[in-house]
Amino acid sequence: MSEIITAIDVGTTKICTFIAERTPENELHLLGAGCTRSRGLRRGVVVNITAATEAIADSVEMAEQKAGVTVVDANVGIVGGHISFESSRAAITLPKNRPIDLAAVHRVLAEAQTIPILAERDIIHVIARTFTIDGQEGVQEPIGMHGRRLEVDAYIVTGAHTAINNLKKCVENNDIIVTNLVLEPLASGEAVLSQEEREAGVAVVDIGGGTTDIAIYLNGAVWHTTILQIGGNHFTKDLATILHTPYPIAEKLKIHYGHVLPETIPEEETVNAPSFGGKANQTFSRQFIAEILNARAEELLLFIQREINRSGYGDLLSAGLVLTGGGARLPGFDVLGRSLLGLPVRIGAPKPLGDIPTALLTPENACGVGLLLQAVRENPYESNPSLEGGSLATKIAQWMRNLLPG
Repeated sequence: MSEIITAIDVGTTKICTFIAERTPENELHLLGAGCTRSRGLRRGVVVNITAATEAIADSVEMAEQKAGVTVVDANVGIVGGHISFESSRAAITLPKNRPIDLAAVHRVLAEAQTIPILAERDIIHVIARTFTIDGQEGVQEPIGMHGRRLEVDAYIVTGAHTAINNLKKCVENNDIIVTNLVLEPLASGEAVLSQEEREAGVAVVDIGGGTTDIAIYLNGAVWHTTILQIGGNHFTKDLATILHTPYPIAEKLKIHYGHVLPETIPEEETVNAPSFGGKANQTFSRQFIAEILNARAEELLLFIQREINRSGYGDLLSAGLVLTGGGARLPGFDVLGRSLLGLPVRIGAPKPLGDIPTALLTPENACGVGLLLQAVRENPYESNPSLEGGSLATKIAQWMRNLLPG
């Protein structure tokens, strides 16, 4: 029996909906996708529920028309400066002469989430970094092993209750149930990282419109995440301010003529664009445009380096950085990163997945594709307490889908 999976990437600059069919063989068949300009969000957080609800509706409707289905529930990406992170350790005693099973893993993860958090915050993810069995540390796959004491080193992601509820409300206003909230850099990492990179040590850096989201992976698991309040919109604002041109024009200049390596642009190359005040089109040096973007790109890369060093894992990233998100499409970003940081840096796009067209496998769609993958590749060593168990409406919707012919 096939299952319909929907992913909604609610970003600062765009909202993308992907609808796919999950086959009995656990493969994905894309049915439809819809991307619209984001409204009612600032730096990943809802600031106008009505505008955000309508923008989500536009994206979902576009995808539904292409897919020929109605969206009932969805995996939804979440990000923003309200996100914070904690480490937690917990342990349970195991029955004698019985191998560790999934129930035991869920029990110890439930213990790990009993850390004190402020009343106005909710736990979004509880992710196992590593396990310890009877003192044996560094266990990655405890299921099937034997022992009397199971410990977990867990990573806890929390978010502001108000911000979470506002995002869920915008989705639910469209008669869509939020089945899972997924931190966006984790979804992006799912789409663009190889297992070898996760094992070696890597940071996935998702440069969105309002924020830059970082997730550090070590030994195959996520060990640290952080959100920077700077993104692609800042590059555009720099151009608009310095060139005295309207923001939409600055965005077009960035997309069509932008580069972060001014030394690679011939001095004689120029671009014409409107300015404020009813003046005739201005002529800009494309090299000057690149210099403006270079300054912001260097600043962002140094912020990223600072956050990685603060995490304490800066010396463990053998695979370096993988830049993704719409901001990573600025030409030269990877070259500049390698030169400035002295680390391997590549641009990450989603890997081929089912029959998703190559045109959609771009850095700006990493989060959306990753949200689909999160639904297919369920992780037994992770829980989502903010939605755990689901509402009665969720369960009824799931029962109804199971009754329908596949």
